[in-house]
Amino acid sequence: MKTANYKFEHVAVPTDKEQPGETYFEELKLYCTDPSKTEYFIEYLRPAPGCTFFPVLLENPHVAYKVDNLEEALKGETVVVPPFAPWPGRMIAFVDVNGLIFELIEDE
Repeated sequence: MKTANYKFEHVAVPTDKEQPGETYFEELKLYCTDPSKTEYFIEYLRPAPGCTFFPVLLENPHVAYKVDNLEEALKGETVVVPPFAPWPGRMIAFVDVNGLIFELIEDE
């Protein structure tokens, strides 16, 4: 993974325990915390019954980086979750690098 121009964003950890400040996303049946509101930039992901979120992300922690160009950052990588827009102005994708999951984020 080419990280020279990447900027650390957060570490995400799957959990089955309720977390302070988590938000529920009905369409995904997923609870999530805001990593920018924690001391160590930790995002907790907690599935609710019937969760439709990507299983690879609920079974493995991942590290997230902001990138200047998502399309370029994905070249040569093993993509495990293709690019999608979780909300307007932000595209994300997930890659596997030697068994570790990384989230790559491009903001408009």
